[in-house]
Amino acid sequence: MTFGEKLKNYRTREGLTQQELADRLFVTRAAVSKWERDLGYPGIDSLRLIAKAMDCTLDELLSDEDGENVRRMEERRAKRMYVCAVAAFAAAVLFALLAYFLRQSLWLIGAGCGAAAYLVFAFFAKPRWKRMAGNLIYRAAVFLILLALVIGITIAGIV
Repeated sequence: MTFGEKLKNYRTREGLTQQELADRLFVTRAAVSKWERDLGYPGIDSLRLIAKAMDCTLDELLSDEDGENVRRMEERRAKRMYVCAVAAFAAAVLFALLAYFLRQSLWLIGAGCGAAAYLVFAFFAKPRWKRMAGNLIYRAAVFLILLALVIGITIAGIV
């Protein structure tokens, strides 16, 4: 049984509507609906409130299967972020090359935006449990290489 099915069963057992449960958990009704349809999972604070409101333990509320579903969702999201990071990196390089070959420094705005987008997407390209123990030195090195590339092309275009 998935987390959403368990939540719905506990909620109906307690005779609560989604809105009433949402009010007790200090979230929106849409969040409760999303959880019940297994489109997302609540944070740990919300899980504690749910367990208390439903008069059950966290172990009863969650099972190994549910934890695995959360892990798979995180990994899928991380893969999408990785693809976005690669695309942002490619866009930054493309804009930097356009600035160089077209001799128009206005293209560097796009290169800078691509570099910034790369940083954001690269940070989220790891699942949360891996990101917390992530290698900041690696990401800083890649960013510095990207920054050096953009600055090098800019200087070469100006000279």
